[in-house]
Amino acid sequence: MIALGWNCRGLGNLRSVRALREIVQRWDPNIVFLSEMKLNKKGMEKIKGKVGFSNGLIIPKSDKSGGLAMLWKKDIKLDYIDAMVMESQSGFKWRITGFYGHPETHRRKESWEQLRVLHRKSQLPWICFGDFNEISSAREELGGARRPQKQIDNFVAVIDECGFRDLGFSAQIIHGAI
Repeated sequence: MIALGWNCRGLGNLRSVRALREIVQRWDPNIVFLSEMKLNKKGMEKIKGKVGFSNGLIIPKSDKSGGLAMLWKKDIKLDYIDAMVMESQSGFKWRITGFYGHPETHRRKESWEQLRVLHRKSQLPWICFGDFNEISSAREELGGARRPQKQIDNFVAVIDECGFRDLGFSAQIIHGAI
């Protein structure tokens, strides 16, 4: 696994794009993080394709500076995306994490350990949501095999340790799909 981080100080000219493409061809990284791209989203989407990445999270520039991009190859699977948010009006800071629990039951403990590590990382107010691939109560089961109580208890323990509140879920039908 190779990861590349580059404060590129602008990717708006042909020379810098060519340099990025050459670096990617030489090192063949699986993940590339770029800061100070100084591009809007549309511009970065074009560059993402030019350098050979199919997936990415792009935060466009603000005014004439900044911009972040995390690009990854199609064979990379992300389990979470963790970000610090600063509200521009008030300066209030908080964290948001989009999380995906491991789909294989025997590996869920790894997911819960990731949550514990993320919890210890910061004391900012935190919202963590996504698909944990687990339930916090047998009442939530909607068919399938019954889950062992120990499996549910392990998930409830990490909810408690991280100070989470289960807000439930809402399914909405859009064009015939849930």
